[in-house]
Amino acid sequence: MNPIDFLVAKMMLPIVETCYSITGNYGWAIVLLTVIIKMVLMPLTVQSYYSMKAMQKIQPKLKKIQERYRGKPEELNKQMMMLYRENKVNPLGGCLPMLIQMPFLIALYASLIGPQFKKMLESSGHKSFLFMDDLAKIGVMHGNTPYFDNLFMVAMFGITTWYQQRIMTPPGVPEDPQQAAMQRSMAAMPVIITAMFLFFPVPSGVFVYLVISNLITIAQYGFLNAQSASREAKLVAAGGAPVAALDKAEEDVENDDKGETLSAVAGNKYKVKKSAKKKKRK
Repeated sequence: MNPIDFLVAKMMLPIVETCYSITGNYGWAIVLLTVIIKMVLMPLTVQSYYSMKAMQKIQPKLKKIQERYRGKPEELNKQMMMLYRENKVNPLGGCLPMLIQMPFLIALYASLIGPQFKKMLESSGHKSFLFMDDLAKIGVMHGNTPYFDNLFMVAMFGITTWYQQRIMTPPGVPEDPQQAAMQRSMAAMPVIITAMFLFFPVPSGVFVYLVISNLITIAQYGFLNAQSASREAKLVAAGGAPVAALDKAEEDVENDDKGETLSAVAGNKYKVKKSAKKKKRK
């Protein structure tokens, strides 16, 4: 038995069946399953959020390092790793919840597209959910006949994915060309993924999971954004602490530049004095 079949037979379908015993409908069972997964991953989501915030704060310092060690990839990587370590930043921290969620999504897809789930729906007599007439229905077309419920869910997925990305992306255009290019690529992802779903055989139940997952993520990040803004506003009112924290990277860059300038000046003075002493001896 391969890992996916094991997840389907031993974990995903029994969990879906348990959720169905609580809700009495397989659509609501998928919603409940989605909520459980997102709540279990909530600590990682919070960690991912603050990791992204920390990455935003060190961008000026990171840009300075990239400019200083351009053409020296080994030294650049070393300095970047030191910067991440000093500021306790994981550049891949923002991807962790999504990566951990992927096996569950793959297992859910394999579960809902398989014959066993169809039998479960038929035996229960609860194939429909809200405006969707069959949770095991696959794709957006049957021959030349469109499945309007699945088309609507594809549109909902695209809209919620776009909005989720919008609240997760810092405002403005990054000064670093690489960061700007990455931001443009990420902005195109909702369109690309949504277009793929028009041709990919996705069961209706998976669309329910994806849309509910996006809505929960939007709510989580909305709460974290509001909490972060409230905390910073209180600190500003108390004495401007967050302003100093936000500008720490810029101050570090300025201090580095001043240090380099002073070192260069001191070095030049030393060379001038040494040259003058040699002339006196002659």
